Amino acid sequence: MADFALTREQSLLVEEVRALVQEKIAPAARELDCAGDERFDFTLAELLARVNLLTPTVPQEYGGRGLDYFTTALVLEELSTACAGLAAVVTANIHAASPIILAGTPEQKNTYLPDLTQASPHLAAFALTEKSAGSDIGAMESLAVAEGEDWLVNGAKDYVINGGVASFVTLFVATNPRNVRGSMLCLVVPQDTPGLKVGAVRHKMGIRYAQTVQLLFENLRLAKEHAIGIPGSAYLLLMQTFDRGRSLAGAIGVGIARAAFEYALQYSKERYQFGRPIYVNQGVSFALAELATRIEAARMLVWKACWLIDRELDYTMASSMAKLAGSRVAVEAAAAAMEICGGEGYLQGHPVERYLRDARVLPLIEGTDNVQKAVIASLL
Repeated sequence: MADFALTREQSLLVEEVRALVQEKIAPAARELDCAGDERFDFTLAELLARVNLLTPTVPQEYGGRGLDYFTTALVLEELSTACAGLAAVVTANIHAASPIILAGTPEQKNTYLPDLTQASPHLAAFALTEKSAGSDIGAMESLAVAEGEDWLVNGAKDYVINGGVASFVTLFVATNPRNVRGSMLCLVVPQDTPGLKVGAVRHKMGIRYAQTVQLLFENLRLAKEHAIGIPGSAYLLLMQTFDRGRSLAGAIGVGIARAAFEYALQYSKERYQFGRPIYVNQGVSFALAELATRIEAARMLVWKACWLIDRELDYTMASSMAKLAGSRVAVEAAAAAMEICGGEGYLQGHPVERYLRDARVLPLIEGTDNVQKAVIASLL
């Protein structure tokens, strides 16, 4: 039976991260959001790197904290209450490291994982999505061709978080355009590889701290030892990475929802209309009661999915449920908080306005909400 009681170590870690969020991350989040996407500011990444939480899932033998997914979800929820963009940066690092952790050679692990645990921040990127290949992975056009002992790669990836500042990129390409899934290849690409170019910086509505770019691969040549996993296993490796990542996306949604809920609750008890706090009106208090319930339900789904992942049980459906619930409750909570705060919450720079902008990306990433429904329906 699942036991979701936090250990002493987990409770202390949550307290540590919460203090860091309140004292240093939250005060900087608004300013960095206003600065936009164009330039990446390493300030917040450095705060996490100093406490080895920039890629918390890296195993201890490579210098990492070796956190399980349950504990990582706790960390991401706390980060997301102040800066969902920073949580997205951490998640991108985890995604990029995951194929190496799961299927990398000892040489690959020793080469790339220790960098992600240094006090000076190192970022990684996960490159999969293309203009014509979002939910439809089979439409992927980026191609790797074998030339002797090398792979020659051409193509473009888009919406790559950390892509412009990553020490390495975990790249998924096809080797046969007529059978993308069956021929998929996973490659680790160092930042300084000739032929790797950063294209356009994408200017986003929310999660602005997470710089997002287009990556171009023009006659990029890699030795075959840069391939991760055995031939023919890359699609399975991708699905494992996705299924794990969806639970973490759900945790980010819970964090945003919690922040919006807590702001609206406090506001409703301090905002007086007609001589009394607006909280005493059932139209407000009942809405908050329902939000509190949905947030708790989404959190439990995230925790269940992570509990299953950590025990190597079947977690595919649970992860999709966690992601669907987390993304939905984030949007619902932020929208409800804006209604409770009224015109003030609609102003640019207001915390609730930022929560809503950040939340709105969640139904789109890690597989859209409809993709999650399709996954769940296929497993019923």
